[in-house]
Amino acid sequence: MKTIDRFAILCALAAAVMACGEKPSDGPEGPDVPVEEPAETRTLTFVLPDFQAGEGGVLPAGIKTKWVAGDQIVVHGEYAKDQVTVTLDAGDIAGDGKTASKTVEGLRPYKRDDCSSVLYASYPASAVNNLKHCFFYSAFKSGNIQLMAACNTGDTFTFKNLSSVITFKVKGDYDSYSFTARKDVSIDGSLYQVKITDQESNLKQYLENPTPTIMRTELKADGQTENVLFVQGGLDLPGGYLLRFYKNGEAVMGMKEVDAFQLNVGGILDLGDLTDILTPAADDIDPGLATNVDNVESANCYVITEAGLYKFKAYKGYSEEMVTGGDHAEILWETAGNTDPLEPRSIVKGVSYDAESNYVCFQTPKTLKPGNALIAVLDADEVVLWSWHIWIPATPVTDVTEPNFAATGQVMSRNLGALVDATIAAPTPAESFGLLYQWGRKDPFPGLCGDAPMAVAGEAVTAAPGPVTVAESIQHPTVISFVESKDWQNDSDPSTLWLEASKTLYDPCPPGYMMPTRNKSCIFWSGNSIAGDAAYSLNEANRSFSVGSLVFPLTGRISDTDGSFVTDYSIVWSGRWDSGTENGYGFSTSEWRNRGNIRSRGGAVRCVTKN
Repeated sequence: MKTIDRFAILCALAAAVMACGEKPSDGPEGPDVPVEEPAETRTLTFVLPDFQAGEGGVLPAGIKTKWVAGDQIVVHGEYAKDQVTVTLDAGDIAGDGKTASKTVEGLRPYKRDDCSSVLYASYPASAVNNLKHCFFYSAFKSGNIQLMAACNTGDTFTFKNLSSVITFKVKGDYDSYSFTARKDVSIDGSLYQVKITDQESNLKQYLENPTPTIMRTELKADGQTENVLFVQGGLDLPGGYLLRFYKNGEAVMGMKEVDAFQLNVGGILDLGDLTDILTPAADDIDPGLATNVDNVESANCYVITEAGLYKFKAYKGYSEEMVTGGDHAEILWETAGNTDPLEPRSIVKGVSYDAESNYVCFQTPKTLKPGNALIAVLDADEVVLWSWHIWIPATPVTDVTEPNFAATGQVMSRNLGALVDATIAAPTPAESFGLLYQWGRKDPFPGLCGDAPMAVAGEAVTAAPGPVTVAESIQHPTVISFVESKDWQNDSDPSTLWLEASKTLYDPCPPGYMMPTRNKSCIFWSGNSIAGDAAYSLNEANRSFSVGSLVFPLTGRISDTDGSFVTDYSIVWSGRWDSGTENGYGFSTSEWRNRGNIRSRGGAVRCVTKN
């Protein structure tokens, strides 16, 4: 089926002398229209088409094989204002039900030199949406109904099927379903239009407001009743399709076909009973339906502020190096930034990996829940190839100008992964602490909120003695590798992991941000004590301190001794790699100073805007 966008539709119709569109001043009342011939009366015969029966030769319920009393057919010539609606009576219908004859008045044939047909018929009348100037076009509004059209041969109309049919049975607590063409192929629209003449090659099809998804609310999910989906035209889906089932607007279960799929007009595909082959619909995400979040730049972290479907290319952090050998995606862990128990898939509802396009796709619940999640692409042997941090703040992250922290650029108003800003004048909320990072690693760890660890759903974070290689740390993003008084890794130049002046493959900040520079002209990175310095403000009771306009909660840290969480000391990392020359700011209620921190410790990150 050929589909084009609205602009292309209008251009095509204009080329066809405004066929089936709203004709301007030279319409039927215009000065250039010849005087109409008197209306004709004819006895017309309508013949139903054949459907290609599926397996077993049985047609599904809902397929029209016989005319019945009350059926209505629209017959038209050039203009919609002259079309006639024919209502069949029982006496009009032949014994086999396949043909019906009716004497019809008020017909105005449309004579043309390029075909012998002069009248055109559409069924059912309830779906016909012919616009002002019809010519030999028939148009229909969208709906789950068998569509047919015909042109006359003498006084006989032999209808053509304009629909293909998909049938299935399913059992479950569902109230609606959708059928989606993958790879953004359009299969439905608000207006479906055909050009039908006595020459089969003339058949043309158009969709107005094209969409890749057909939504249907009429669903029988008892496992016994056959559901019938009529599709406008045939289906030519090089990327396959998705079938999803919903409850109260939420996609619950679904199935995915990734191979090329075709169904001719008039064809029937019986999918059978789908009940036992459905999988969680949240993990069947079509990249064509998702919003791109890496259009600014690729990164190891992406910020989400609205519920929806999202995608990003599987680049390794801030680089053009693509993940290869991926088989599937998983949600490794989620946290809401507090100690409340958390159900899995509360923050990120589903995740998928499309190997053909190399897109990682994920979706949130319909009602966005603030929190953090780590998602990963794995190979067929369940080895993590790369992972990404999804950050969903509860309130907007803002950028502030704070020369006491950064000499140039702006600074995030909160720690990386924090859901809200901390304030110096109020008790520090658990959700303001953010996540913890071992220096140089791209992946965060759920940390502390006060004196207790954050609640985590999914894979638990564990600690193991190191050192490890950088490759091993990528394969095990939930393992804290600790080495007392040393680095967590032993095979790479630390200066290649994080940088002060630019972004790297392992930079943990979202697009547009990078690690801060340890600039000793700034009070934060040069001072060793808050005593007598007006730039600082400490509130021990509220577990926070400020430098200028920035507020820092006492996040605690990851210990280099055993990988545990330590509550009485916090770190804010810079991008400086040398732990011997003050790569982080360490603070507690009794000590505040810029110092060299061991890289296997875990601290907070406060990103700055990228140069």
